[in-house]
Amino acid sequence: MSAAWSVSSPAQWNDFAAAHPAANLLHAGSWGDLKARYGWRVTRLAVGDVNAPRAGLQVLTRTRRVPPLGPSIGLAYVPRGPLADSDADARALIEAASQDARRLGASLLRVEPVRARHAAVLNALGFRQTDAFVQVPRTAVVDLAADDAELLASFKSKMRYNIRLAARRGVEVARESSEASFHAFYELTTATATRQGFAVHAASYYQDVARTFGDDAGLFVARHDGRALAALLVVAFGPEAVYLYGASSSAQRSRMAPHATQWAAMQWARTRGCRHYDLWGMADPNDPNDPMAGVHRFKLGFNPRLVEYPGTFDLPLQRLRAWALTSGALRARAALQRRRGRPQN
Repeated sequence: MSAAWSVSSPAQWNDFAAAHPAANLLHAGSWGDLKARYGWRVTRLAVGDVNAPRAGLQVLTRTRRVPPLGPSIGLAYVPRGPLADSDADARALIEAASQDARRLGASLLRVEPVRARHAAVLNALGFRQTDAFVQVPRTAVVDLAADDAELLASFKSKMRYNIRLAARRGVEVARESSEASFHAFYELTTATATRQGFAVHAASYYQDVARTFGDDAGLFVARHDGRALAALLVVAFGPEAVYLYGASSSAQRSRMAPHATQWAAMQWARTRGCRHYDLWGMADPNDPNDPMAGVHRFKLGFNPRLVEYPGTFDLPLQRLRAWALTSGALRARAALQRRRGRPQN
């Protein structure tokens, strides 16, 4: 089993992660850079040749001082990792992540693997599955391999009709980047949040996402006579594009602006060479009261492939502090996520 080592070159990490078949936005070096500006410390670990890693993971760690409990309490988190084709490599990376988390003073190591086979590796290392989650536990993915005509034809008939209806009713969608565009996006986001009961980031955060990813990010705004009716922010990394954030107005809903906005984003993703479009979150099929049920029905119109992730696994590194963390802030956050239907990322 190879020893894991720290990847110091952002370019080397991105080259490795973007080329991996299981690559996800959350593996992007830019995603780590973004989170680093909001209090997280980023560590990238790999195994294999130092010039050609064959497996790796990205760890986000955030700690804070709580005097009654000792010097620090905090979380180390591995999103959608590890990127490893063998169980031996997965084990080496997770063990290295655990050692790094202890060194940084984390109380708990949380891993949300992308591959089901890695659940057995985590269990063997003492992790236990939890019902809390950080990222969406299930999603839906649209295959972008076909050309525009074939892709449109693959959607359900009602979705195709609504996309065409939006065009007939004068909805125009464009990729925008001005301050005014982000202001319009944020106004739609806060209105949608009020209507549907979920939390939002500060306005500056969405612009920060777009700036961090540069040309790999796209803000798409659907307008009618200049008025913004729907908008979304999509980011491309490796083989896929991810629909991260979206919102729409309660006015002029008959113009089907959200349908047209998603279609424009998918077309853009194809021009970026993306093979998949991740709709980023679906409802629990076993919970008829899931607050994402309405969004779930909308997304099914794109005839996506449904994806269920293996789950969330926790390893206490400092048992008392880990207990305080999971029974307090993180448990409250998980409950809030379930109520609001979409976790904060």
